[in-house]
Amino acid sequence: MKIFKIIILILSVLLAIGYTLTLINVIKGIDFTQQSLKFFIIGFGIFLPLWFGWFKRNHFFSTFEHELTHLLVGLLFFKRITRFHATDNEGGHIALHGSNFIITLAPYFIPTFALLLLPFYLIINPEFYKYFYALLGFFTSYHVFSTLQEFGFHQTDITKTGKVFSCIFLVFANIVCYGYLIAFVIGGFSNSWSFIKNGFLGSSDWIMWTVNFVKEII
Repeated sequence: MKIFKIIILILSVLLAIGYTLTLINVIKGIDFTQQSLKFFIIGFGIFLPLWFGWFKRNHFFSTFEHELTHLLVGLLFFKRITRFHATDNEGGHIALHGSNFIITLAPYFIPTFALLLLPFYLIINPEFYKYFYALLGFFTSYHVFSTLQEFGFHQTDITKTGKVFSCIFLVFANIVCYGYLIAFVIGGFSNSWSFIKNGFLGSSDWIMWTVNFVKEII
């Protein structure tokens, strides 16, 4: 297990480099006059007073999203769910038959509500796109601030997975998830797919360089 974690840590660092460079290129191409980005930023900003005025002190929705993310990712790994519990002041709990580090850390890098919204882009009329992007910005803002509030070394999810491991993996995972959303807002699904592909290809160069470097040492 320690060797597996070390491999994941090394890959997380190398992938984070590749995806960061790709994200920088995406950001360089941003046109702040395009409607999708304007309404995304508006939606992001609309959430701020709601967060500081109400959501920050009322934890049910953030707890519900946290446990829901565990549940959905657990289902992706074919884990059976036996209990789902979320409260306002007493936290939440989900019981799974089996787990892994991705399921455990999922709430800290997956913007669940924002990602669940994306498929609706395929079925709504173009005249409603501006409202879609505003809502996407709203949900993204919600995830950013709720995650900042939830994350901490006191969290069982973090201590269970390992503090150092969690931090390094989450840096990489957050770059990918937020980069995907930013790329989508700028250019739709084709652009977000290009971000994933180019980030992987860019990371592959770093991975191969590391492999060759290790070979030379050995």
